[in-house]
Amino acid sequence: MTRMNLSLRTELAKQLQEEAEREGKLISSITGEALQMYFEARKSGVDSNVVSKISSILSLMDSLRAVPVPAMLLDQILQIAIKNDTKTSLEKWEEAGYAFAEVCQIYAPDLEKLWSFAQLFKEFIPADRFEMTFNGNSTSILLVGAGFSIEASRCSFAGLSGLLRGYNYQIDEKNIEKGLVKVTCHPGSSSRGMKE
Repeated sequence: MTRMNLSLRTELAKQLQEEAEREGKLISSITGEALQMYFEARKSGVDSNVVSKISSILSLMDSLRAVPVPAMLLDQILQIAIKNDTKTSLEKWEEAGYAFAEVCQIYAPDLEKLWSFAQLFKEFIPADRFEMTFNGNSTSILLVGAGFSIEASRCSFAGLSGLLRGYNYQIDEKNIEKGLVKVTCHPGSSSRGMKE
């Protein structure tokens, strides 16, 4: 084992000391674990900034009690759910979108800040393309590749509808196709979402 001296910012040194006390570990053990994770991430081609983002995403997923599901499996599950009970399935997706908005508002209190926040984590958004365009009082949202079927697109729209309702936006126009959802919306005085 090699002995080294490290210089740390005061706030980082304080966090390290507190963590060591909380975990009942030596500062050198925690430092070694952190460095090991850093080098493993770098060896895998993951930038250290992405590691911080992954931590934030995992925290957000934990808040939502979300679990990762392979895209093709999720798409098949959505097709079955829509076939069995369209109304309830879409209502549940809209409710989930609304709940997601409540959590997101901790980090991003309005839709423009949500868009900025999404840019930081765009590599984790389960879509090939996700865009928000703000034009005066109107906002356009494009979601491409969030599922492979029309059923997945309908569920994505329902979730997006709930999210927008959570941010107090009303949908003016919608376009739902296989693998594509596009909406135009505006801030509203009502918290009522647009149902299909």
